[in-house]
Amino acid sequence: MKRVGVVSTAFLLFVLLEGIAFGYAQQEPQAKPEQKNAQQQQAQQQQHAQQQQQQNQNKQQAQQQKNAQQQQAQQQQAQQQQAQQQQHAQQQQNQNKQQAQQQKNAQQQQAQQQQHAQQQHAQQQQNQNKQQAQQQKNAQQQQAQQQQKNAQQQQQNAQQQQQNQNKQQAAQQHAQQQQNQTRQQAQQQAIRPAQLRPTQQQQHAYQQQQQTTWQQHRAQNWNSDHRNWQQRGGYNGYRIPNNYYGGYYGQGHSFRVYNQPYMVVGGYPRFQYGGFWFSVMDPYPEYWGANWYRTDDVYVAYSRDGYYLYNRRYANRPGIAISVPFESQNNQQAQLQPIPQQQGDWQQYRAQNWQSEHRNWQQRGGYNGYRAPDDDYGSYYGPDHYFRVSSLPFRVEGGYPSFQYGGRWFSVVDPYPEYWGNNWYQTDDVYVAYSNDGYYLYNRMYPSDPGVAISISF
Repeated sequence: MKRVGVVSTAFLLFVLLEGIAFGYAQQEPQAKPEQKNAQQQQAQQQQHAQQQQQQNQNKQQAQQQKNAQQQQAQQQQAQQQQAQQQQHAQQQQNQNKQQAQQQKNAQQQQAQQQQHAQQQHAQQQQNQNKQQAQQQKNAQQQQAQQQQKNAQQQQQNAQQQQQNQNKQQAAQQHAQQQQNQTRQQAQQQAIRPAQLRPTQQQQHAYQQQQQTTWQQHRAQNWNSDHRNWQQRGGYNGYRIPNNYYGGYYGQGHSFRVYNQPYMVVGGYPRFQYGGFWFSVMDPYPEYWGANWYRTDDVYVAYSRDGYYLYNRRYANRPGIAISVPFESQNNQQAQLQPIPQQQGDWQQYRAQNWQSEHRNWQQRGGYNGYRAPDDDYGSYYGPDHYFRVSSLPFRVEGGYPSFQYGGRWFSVVDPYPEYWGNNWYQTDDVYVAYSNDGYYLYNRMYPSDPGVAISISF
């Protein structure tokens, strides 16, 4: 704006001076030369003054323009500085905001982490408390179970101790009563009574007699009909010597009454097993089968106060009271022949090397002997029907040792293995079974070994 004002003033002065000059030019012919020179000089001075003034104005204008430019530059610089300051301030403000936001975010994150850590710690503490509570509960349960187990163990120990005491008392009583037996009993301790060997006709008669007489001795209500030896006032019969009892009596020595010598004396059924006669004092339970004497495995055992006959089919039931009568040990029916001494006979048939000496029925050309009927086989033969040969009738026929079991005679045509014990026929449980091609005698002491070939004869 200042430059426009200065230019306008100079232009007006230039127009005025031109007008004056023009006026003097019109009057020049009338003026004098001196006047004319003065006027020219004055005009030149005026022109010079104007030029000087114009130059000064130009300089002033240039200076003003320069100043304006400098001022504008300064203003621009100031504006730039201000803009830079504002930008710096804005950047600083943004940076401060960013730092504040970051700090806020960091604080929030730290707070969240602290909260998460507290929650995690609380959860861990809760889990630990639960675990401790569960452990404590388990420990209490284990302690209670252990206490219960200890109590049961103590009770069992007490019962076992009582049973041992009872057994010990029974054994002491049994030993004391044995010591009080007559000299006849003492002499019989050294000689085992012989198991009688009935003929085929006698065996058949025994079995027929059993079928008719056992039914007469069946209880109507055994719980009220039977009496143990304590209720009978104690056992007063003959007592089997200890050196024989373990070899023939007890749970490990079962047999079937149907296969044993049999009679009825004084109204009581009597059978012989292991060389001794046993009188059945009690009626047998009504829940025993009608043919139990033929189908069920039984055994004789001394229990606390006397001898009893137990049925293995009813393992948890009491036994039937039986007695070993004195008179029967000296009167064994003279018409029956006693069993020959088995030990010397068996030793002759022991193999030196059984693997090479024995032959099965296929190697012998097949089995051609008698075959037991199927209905009898399941009742007397197979792994579940074991016995001891020494308790059975025995003979040597045709050069072969033979024993009678289940109403039939069996001849042992193979030598028995050299690794069987010397007294296997007294100590080992054996059974008869038909396997593939014929009958064999198997020893339960050697369950994985082949059997000894045997043949049925009459």
